[in-house]
Amino acid sequence: MNKRLDGSSKINKIKGKGIGAVTILVCLIAFLIIISLLESNSRASTILDLQPSFNNYAPQSSIEGTTNHLQQGKEPNVVPIPSEEKHKSENSSSGNDGVINLPIRMTEDLGSNEKTTMIEPNHDKLNSGDLKSDNEEKHTLPTVSSEDTNPKEELVVKETNELAIPAEEKDDSNNSNQDDSGEMMLPTKLTEQWNQDDTTESSKTELSAEEKSETTESQSVNSENQEDIKSEEIPSNQNQKNKLECDFTHPRADTCTMEGDVRVLGTYSTVFLVSPTAQDTTESKIRPYARKWERPTMQKIREVNVKQALPDQAPPCTVHHDVPLVVFSTGGFIGNVFHDYTDILIPLFLAANQYKGKVQFAVTDMSWWWIFKYLPIIKTLSPYPILNLDQDKNVHCFPSAQIGVKSHKPMGVDPTQSPNGYTMQDFRAFIRKSFSLKRSSTRVIDLKSGRRPRLLILLRRGTRAIVNEKQLIAMAKKIGFRVVAADPDKTREFPKFAHVANSCDVILGVHGAGLANMLYLPTNATVIQILPWGDLGFVGRHDYGIPLPDMGLRYVEHEIKEDESTLIYKYPRDHAVFTNPQAIHDQGWDTMYRIFLNEQNIMLNVDRFKGVLIDVFKSYVQ
Repeated sequence: MNKRLDGSSKINKIKGKGIGAVTILVCLIAFLIIISLLESNSRASTILDLQPSFNNYAPQSSIEGTTNHLQQGKEPNVVPIPSEEKHKSENSSSGNDGVINLPIRMTEDLGSNEKTTMIEPNHDKLNSGDLKSDNEEKHTLPTVSSEDTNPKEELVVKETNELAIPAEEKDDSNNSNQDDSGEMMLPTKLTEQWNQDDTTESSKTELSAEEKSETTESQSVNSENQEDIKSEEIPSNQNQKNKLECDFTHPRADTCTMEGDVRVLGTYSTVFLVSPTAQDTTESKIRPYARKWERPTMQKIREVNVKQALPDQAPPCTVHHDVPLVVFSTGGFIGNVFHDYTDILIPLFLAANQYKGKVQFAVTDMSWWWIFKYLPIIKTLSPYPILNLDQDKNVHCFPSAQIGVKSHKPMGVDPTQSPNGYTMQDFRAFIRKSFSLKRSSTRVIDLKSGRRPRLLILLRRGTRAIVNEKQLIAMAKKIGFRVVAADPDKTREFPKFAHVANSCDVILGVHGAGLANMLYLPTNATVIQILPWGDLGFVGRHDYGIPLPDMGLRYVEHEIKEDESTLIYKYPRDHAVFTNPQAIHDQGWDTMYRIFLNEQNIMLNVDRFKGVLIDVFKSYVQ
């Protein structure tokens, strides 16, 4: 009996050991499976990290023959333009690509200001209607295919408030270089983080025309192709002189200029000037937006670090360019026409036009919808794909660079400060060329021909609106004008609205950003600015009166009386708003803006204003 019990006990022990071994084996297998999954996830993350970042725009045929493009020897992927929402986040995933939405919003003026009374254009500066560089090399690129950009479009005015370009206003005096139209595609750019241990010399391979036109390439890039792309240093020109100069004394913008071995790390927001004899490694910081006195605005602009470095302190080049670089920001007050031109577009023209199209743009605080709104201007200055410094992981190398752009004054250019002595006449001729605007100057009209001067009335909504606008329109038509009334929705139809403005002889509006559309007017056209109540003469002249003579435009100013302001329904007549408006100004910009520019609409006395329109009408007819 005891032997049986001992035998049963041994059997149970053997079974127990077998179960334990199985358990250990199962645990071991589970452990191996977990390790395998972790390795798989790691590979997936690596592949995701290597996915391409679509940071550049480029018209499909615009890259041909430029060494500015990526030197990777791979066929480019052509992808849809990234959507606006994806580009609003600074570090958006490059794998989520879609078709861009262009909700072009031209917001009303935040309060930049100025005024004048019957200022005549400066005819001494009207000798040439074209740019000084008309004989320079020109880059003709396809435009965005749209009815808004068709230079041959002719619309018929049916009603007063319909925007139209009259067929009889054709003027071929201003020739355009934008004759082609086509789809704009984005070439895929494969990016890699720089590796300081990688010192192998790379070879430069230029993309063929067939590769540039490829439109069916898959948007995904597998890991094998990614591993073939090397981040290697391209030797700099040892004989090139290195120079770094920064100007922090200019009242409107800080800038740095660099010559030599310039290396740009976009995602690190750093620009190196590499020199074997670099001694001063002090770092300068530039916010590349031309509004430096407004600290709250500038705090939203991404800083760019500028420094000198020894060769072993800088990353090796992954992409080499043989044209200069200009860095600017599309942050700030974008969407406001006045600020678009004063703070970005005019300064960009001054910085880049001297290079005759052979210049590369790099942008911080990238706003794609803004870039595509003003694409005709941007691509006339530079045909190369824009570098998005917010996302670009490559190390781009240039022979020279300018970090930041300078604004001279509101809606103006100082020829003594500008390259090649550029003037506002030159800039306006450049605008006409970029948008293919037909009229370079107004003409005296013979009323017997049945034609009449065209008056563009800018209608506001919300603030500083003319509440009796129908009376104003009726009076202008009775005087003899052919009236085109444009509300904010019409002005957003861009660039069509630029052609509408160019077809007119006179533009009329209450002080605000919409008056910046005067840039599209032909030479000798007239700008009529209505100033709201509140001692706003200096404000109005500063922004829109003083710049006009240099543009070759005439200026007329009309300031309303207190009983023409809706403020009479908000404040008693013995309030400082009426008895001492300057006391409101003394309380600061915010208070002045809130009362006189934000709370006020206008009840225009059309009988009092009639004489202004009659005088302007007579100046255009015989």
